[in-house]
Amino acid sequence: MRTMQILAVVVAMSVAAKLVGLGALLQQTAVAAPEAPRPAAAADAESGGPCDEAASGFRDLLTTVHAQADDLARREADLKAREASLGALKRAAAAEVARLEGVAKTLGITGGPGTGLAIAKVYESMRAEDAAPILDRLDDATLRMLLGRIRERQVGALLAAMNRDRAVAVTKALAGPTLATVPTPPPPTDKAAAESPSR
Repeated sequence: MRTMQILAVVVAMSVAAKLVGLGALLQQTAVAAPEAPRPAAAADAESGGPCDEAASGFRDLLTTVHAQADDLARREADLKAREASLGALKRAAAAEVARLEGVAKTLGITGGPGTGLAIAKVYESMRAEDAAPILDRLDDATLRMLLGRIRERQVGALLAAMNRDRAVAVTKALAGPTLATVPTPPPPTDKAAAESPSR
């Protein structure tokens, strides 16, 4: 836009300089011409002499300047139309983002970092067979945080779909230190099996 303004100023200055030069040329011919028209001067005027050629050049220059001015005006109008359409698109995009943020907030899939509530709902809504391979790769602390926010029935389905060794480790991590310290009873021996009454 600034370039077009500079170009318009340069063209206007060029036209002004040519007008001054043409005016000086016309002034010289008017001063040099005698009071009574000479037959040669009349013949020059009729045959397209120097004045007619200068006037014709001036008309051509003026036509060119008007054409360039019209072109610049058309380009400026095009730029203003594009700017207006871009502004409308920007407003529409901002409105759509606001609408989507409202929908996300309504669905509860937004939240500040560290809350984990939104991601827990995502895993809870997934099929256990699809979520289990992903959960297998998470560290214990993250997995504990996620599974702590998911309904128990869904946690059971997820653990059943997970890798067996990983499911055992996660269960131990979820159980916490109080259950981890309880000793497990030894498996029954053959002697204990023989002493127990059989039905």
